Amino acid sequence: MGKRKTKHDDAADEYDANELMIVPGEKRKKIEKTGEKSATGGKKNRNFTKEKEEAKLTKQAKRKLAAVHARKALKQTQEELFAGLAECQLDPSKLNQLTSSTKISKETEKKPNFPEKLKVFSGKAKSEEKRTQQNYYPTDDESTDSEEEEEKDSEDVTTPESAIPEVKIEPIDLDDEEDVQVTSEVKKTSSDVVVKREDDEESDNEDILALPTTTVINRKKVLVERSEDIQKSRAELPIFAEEMRIVEAINENLVTVVCGETGSGKTTQIPQFLYEAGYASEGELIGITEPRRVAAIAMAQRVGIELGKPENVSYQIRYEGTRSDDTNILFMTDGVLMKEMEQDVMLKKYSVILIDEAHERSMYSDVLIGMLSRIVPLRAKTARPLRLVIMSATLRLDDFTHKKLFPLLTPKVIKVDARQFPVTVHFEKRTPDDYISSAFRKTCRIHETLPPGAILVFVTGQNEVRQLIAKLKKRYPVVYETDKNGQVLVKGTKEWKEKKAEAAKNIKLEDFKEETPEKDELDTDDVLDADDINERGAAEAFDDYEELENGDGDMNDGAVENTIGAPPVNCEPLYCLPLYSLLSMGKQRRVFDETPAGMRLCVISTNVAETSLTIPGVKYVIDGGFEKRRLYDSITGVSRFAVCRISQASADQRAGRAGRISAGHAYRLYSSAVYQDCVKFADPEILSKPADQLVLHLKSMNIVKVVNFPFPSAPDEQMLEAAEKRLCRLGALSETTVNGKTVARITKLGKTLAVFPLAPSYAKFIAMADQHDLMNHAILLISLLSVREPLIPVSSLRGATPEETKELMKNVLKERRRWCTQTGARRLGDLKVLMHAATVAESVKYNARECEKVGLRVKALVEARKLRQQLTNIVNASCKKEQVAMLDAQLPPPTEQQSQLLRQMVVASFSDRLARRVDRSVGQEEVQKGAYETTLITEHVFIDPCSVLFTEEPEFVIYQELVQVNEKKLMTSVCAVDKEWISRLAESYCKFGESSDKNLEPIYDGVKDAVCKNVKVTFGPLDWKLPNENRKVPHDIMQYRYFALFLLDGQVFEKLKEFTPKLLAPPTTMVKSWAKLQKRTEMLLNKLVDKEVTNRATLKEQWVKNENWLLEEYLEWVPESLHQSISLMWPPLEEDEKTAKMGRNKKY
Repeated sequence: MGKRKTKHDDAADEYDANELMIVPGEKRKKIEKTGEKSATGGKKNRNFTKEKEEAKLTKQAKRKLAAVHARKALKQTQEELFAGLAECQLDPSKLNQLTSSTKISKETEKKPNFPEKLKVFSGKAKSEEKRTQQNYYPTDDESTDSEEEEEKDSEDVTTPESAIPEVKIEPIDLDDEEDVQVTSEVKKTSSDVVVKREDDEESDNEDILALPTTTVINRKKVLVERSEDIQKSRAELPIFAEEMRIVEAINENLVTVVCGETGSGKTTQIPQFLYEAGYASEGELIGITEPRRVAAIAMAQRVGIELGKPENVSYQIRYEGTRSDDTNILFMTDGVLMKEMEQDVMLKKYSVILIDEAHERSMYSDVLIGMLSRIVPLRAKTARPLRLVIMSATLRLDDFTHKKLFPLLTPKVIKVDARQFPVTVHFEKRTPDDYISSAFRKTCRIHETLPPGAILVFVTGQNEVRQLIAKLKKRYPVVYETDKNGQVLVKGTKEWKEKKAEAAKNIKLEDFKEETPEKDELDTDDVLDADDINERGAAEAFDDYEELENGDGDMNDGAVENTIGAPPVNCEPLYCLPLYSLLSMGKQRRVFDETPAGMRLCVISTNVAETSLTIPGVKYVIDGGFEKRRLYDSITGVSRFAVCRISQASADQRAGRAGRISAGHAYRLYSSAVYQDCVKFADPEILSKPADQLVLHLKSMNIVKVVNFPFPSAPDEQMLEAAEKRLCRLGALSETTVNGKTVARITKLGKTLAVFPLAPSYAKFIAMADQHDLMNHAILLISLLSVREPLIPVSSLRGATPEETKELMKNVLKERRRWCTQTGARRLGDLKVLMHAATVAESVKYNARECEKVGLRVKALVEARKLRQQLTNIVNASCKKEQVAMLDAQLPPPTEQQSQLLRQMVVASFSDRLARRVDRSVGQEEVQKGAYETTLITEHVFIDPCSVLFTEEPEFVIYQELVQVNEKKLMTSVCAVDKEWISRLAESYCKFGESSDKNLEPIYDGVKDAVCKNVKVTFGPLDWKLPNENRKVPHDIMQYRYFALFLLDGQVFEKLKEFTPKLLAPPTTMVKSWAKLQKRTEMLLNKLVDKEVTNRATLKEQWVKNENWLLEEYLEWVPESLHQSISLMWPPLEEDEKTAKMGRNKKY
């Protein structure tokens, strides 16, 4: 057997890699074959090709093949194992009730919430490849490992993510009316919620931004000593037991979302947790933002008391605060932090920012969250990262965790459950058509048959509150009885029954007399109105029963009474209280007072009791399933109150009110199918309000493309574009073209408007008021327009009887019309009524009874006064003027001239709200009397019957709001405007066309100081015809020629008029087609064009610089005999217009 040449097995060295050597070949072994040979010499059924390949298979190849087979077998074994486990797995509803045994250990050994490198928008983290040396051949083991790594990379491994647990509602038959009940368990622990983001599975072809791993900074802990009472009160809060979990989550995550119901203690306790954890130990601040100023002040005071260090807890609101060098915890409004962000965008003074009440979704809180979502990753690269904590009362997680908002990380979500007692939820088998009647029947059944406990009934609005209270008052009147000792007792109460039983034991027959008492003597049992309780001294809570005496009475009394029957004998009285947002604060607070002995509390409320207030003692909740919601059309600008179905989250919030003190019941006056059809969450406020103020605020922060801003809930692009167009027409934005694209940027006026916490149109009204001493009147008017219903609608006024109601309405209307007696004030309309109403409220010192006599709502007027004070401070701090704005309690009414100027400011600020009276004589279609048309909607609108301009029907009016009442759309806060003002003050909404007379030549308008031409004017998309106007001609060469003509003609300067007849050529030569053939015309024209002089003002500026300017050119037009006199007179200004230096450098 011959020799064969091979390479050395260790030929890794580059110097001997090509050298060859001879080695002896291996001796082949003989294989003894057994079995019978075939007739063809044993070659039958043999596959020579396969035998040849197997003979060439090396050991390395065999190991590779074995590894592949092993992986396939392992994969098959895993699939069989998973399939077997799936058969034995518990039902998800039962699995959610169990607690993992590894939960405790995981609390102490947590890893960062995100990898070292994350993608910008989505995708997996990029794995680092194993580094290998490239100048040697891979060995068998190394190649096998690399094969395994490639095999693993090619397989997709999907890890299941836990979803938000849902409460199952199982149907259980109850009685004839109810068919479903749900019992919620008592929950006293918090839970971590894992949120799966919809866009987490996007493509991997995106850049990766490096974000440093979150490391827990060793902070110096702070020990706080508290009194036993404070410690006891803190221990009663549900969030107190979750301190360690919350602090650990904040330490280990840049962004944390804490969900806890109202009353769980988030606002007061989490800042204290962080203070004790050392977040303020190194001079940094713990910042908490609140949507309302009152909440910021109250929370700062409360936390300061609980912490025992009031000097370390401060608050800061606009132009007021207690912030000092000792401050460690700072409560502030959203706007204050936004203002501070303009000076320090990275917020280097803060170690953690807490956004409180994020579920309210105010404009500033949404903008703050969007800005902080970009600041937090940038601060994470520094030595002192910034933590963001978003506190919400609802578990609407998608808004705060979606990838557009936080592209670099996933927020940690912690849910803190309130200490809730079991609540049994009852549904109706059939949803009633009249939920008010159903609520009345349900209230009666609960009061007459069920154990003691307060009742909370949810209805839609004030009218429903009045209606239901009137019915309940009629069925359960407050009856008093005076015993022999003169003691007054409420009939039906426990004390009254005990007195009756005791008196029955002491009855003697001889005490009775035969004579019958007179009818007048039978006065021991008095049926009293609720208002008489104050006189008896029982309770102050019945003050407003006078206004509730006559409900609307829409319910059929007889039908309802027949279905439930008469109340039982000696039934306990029902202590009914109303609750709605427009109710005065004093009357709202009565729901927290102690209920009179022997009575059951029944609160009839709108959705204000859903989240804002927690009423003590509530055991029964009746949910009508409706709410009155303000719907805003972003395109048409029409807003209206509509009764809509509540969301599932609102229904759950309402039901939870019954489980605060003990196990309770929630009665939903609709079926379970209706509940399932309701939306899970209501739309945030930012999606249902005009976006003008939002867009302007972002533009003031140099955010050019508002559409790309990371909103928690992004408004519709069409809504944002419509807002930009309105701001451009208002003058707050100006459109510019950059790289072929149109971009709207903020103007100087827009920056001024952004200073005010108002709608841009209201802010412009104040900005225009710095003239004719109008600032105080403008601030007063805007503050009143910014609050809700400072005047009680006449239709809502109520008297004790229908006759008194009618008389009260008549007197209030008569009084309001008397406030507008002057001509100018009359045309100012409802705006003048508002201004006078504030003066009346100031004169009576906001006394509730005196204000109600003339139809004023005290709560709204007090709110308007606070806003007036705030606006006055802003004007004085921002504007540089000698005479500052003042908060005058007795501001004198505007004069005739001031009233006219205020109306002109209304046109300039609210041009988009112009309406024109429909001419009923034009067209064949029948039009209802008093109909107006607007540019926003195609339907006709009408002046509110309560307006002082209702009977006058001016041709053009401007309104503040369109409100739909029944089938009509009504204009509120109406002001009359003159037709001639519109084209001049609302220029951006007008279209200027050619004049009907094409041969009409331009003229010089001395008022406008411009060369103008009379043109046609139309307003808005409906092309309302307005009077023709002198419009400035286009800026071209003809503008210079016509100005030269009017200059020579003496129309620009009176002193040149005497030389006009003596000119060597008529002034009209300037506009002739052959004018360039004459030297004098070209000399004058070129001089004007060189300095761009097209009016009197620019010409005067040139004479201030050089008094002999244009003299040489003018002398070309006059005879030489007049040169000396003209030179002595030049420039042709009036004596009071000349400066002191003029006349020293004359040419003769």
